[in-house]
Amino acid sequence: MPVMDEFREEREAMKQKSFKERLLYFCDYYKWHVIGGVALLAFAISIIYSVTTRKEWAFYGAFINSYQTPQYNAFREDFAAYAEIDLKKFDVLLDTNIYITDSVFDPGNVDTMERLMVYIAAGDMDVMASGPSIINRYAYYDTFLDLRQLLPPEMQTQLEPYYYYMDMALAEEFDKLQQSGETGDVPPYPANPSDPESMENPVPVGLYIQDCPRIQEAFVFQEDDVILGVAGNATGTDAILAFISMIFETED
Repeated sequence: MPVMDEFREEREAMKQKSFKERLLYFCDYYKWHVIGGVALLAFAISIIYSVTTRKEWAFYGAFINSYQTPQYNAFREDFAAYAEIDLKKFDVLLDTNIYITDSVFDPGNVDTMERLMVYIAAGDMDVMASGPSIINRYAYYDTFLDLRQLLPPEMQTQLEPYYYYMDMALAEEFDKLQQSGETGDVPPYPANPSDPESMENPVPVGLYIQDCPRIQEAFVFQEDDVILGVAGNATGTDAILAFISMIFETED
């Protein structure tokens, strides 16, 4: 029997069935089509909603290997008010969903570091905070700004005791090893990054923030020492200065 004749017979048979029988037939025959269509529609709506309602970042901080305390939201709102950021129009994100281990064989490290590099390259990251094991890696690959280029003189005087230094001479040595492809004797990081006298060419690129009460109330870090670095290509200077001023309780 031709396909069209079969279709006509099936259609005529359906006309004789009750509404309930036709509904059950439809649900059974088209169930997966409907489920697939609804799922696709829901996904599309979700994407459209996320794109249209996402607010531009006014401030982004990568808080690596840390956890939020119950006071995090209050800290975030206090900072937004201090920096005069309207949270109805812009977003402030102090990202604690970033974990990097010491193992070079951890595949999660690759994904996380790639995500960070995208933020850094795009100029989206304003600050990074973590322990020395993480900050050392990024400091010696020219990630952070010389704080003397950012902080006004009075803040430099107030914050100098909290400086984290990198040795630019050592960074240049790292660059030469990388360019030559050598993997032999890699020089160690300075044993005491807070002591510029132990370095050939010290540059302040970070601030020790572990003793700041405002940081302690909102975050818990895996390492005892916590260093805040400012991204070298960050553009939100006013917000960055406000953040530093708030956590150290300095005068603007």
